[in-house]
Amino acid sequence: ADRLANLIDNLLEASQLQAGGLQLNHSTIDIVTLTNKLTKKFKTQTEKHTFNVSFADNFPKPIADEERILQALSNLISNAIKYSPNGGPITVSGKYTNREIIISVKDSGIGVEAGDLNKIFDRFHRVADTETSHTQGAGLGLYLTRAIIEAHHGRIWVDSDPGLGSTFHIAIPIEE
Repeated sequence: ADRLANLIDNLLEASQLQAGGLQLNHSTIDIVTLTNKLTKKFKTQTEKHTFNVSFADNFPKPIADEERILQALSNLISNAIKYSPNGGPITVSGKYTNREIIISVKDSGIGVEAGDLNKIFDRFHRVADTETSHTQGAGLGLYLTRAIIEAHHGRIWVDSDPGLGSTFHIAIPIEE
């Protein structure tokens, strides 16, 4: 029932995004504290994975929608767990320039084939792989994550080595 409710929520959000109706509630957010809380929550959901959090000193506090950024990071960490079926480390790190913060979520999972890299942010896209055929999901997580980041005038991209893992990066401006 929870999975169905979550799917319906995601479908509604996807519809809102298509209609340009994503509302953001901007405030100054502490990404480091947010990430630490999030990884602590995910630690209780997996025994196979370890979590490392590494942020640059004096990490800036951007003006953003905390709930939406939390949702985006949750999607990336959840995917890192799902697509690392054998476990291993998941690293969430952050660095910054004078214009933007960059948060990266790295796993040691199955990776993404080159042919899928330009499609994984599409709505309902799922990577076809025998290792992940049992993995639950509707193919909306990365689509919603991209929409959230783009609504913040940011960008999202992935570096991936099939068989070795993926690193998803999100960059958002420090100031709106």
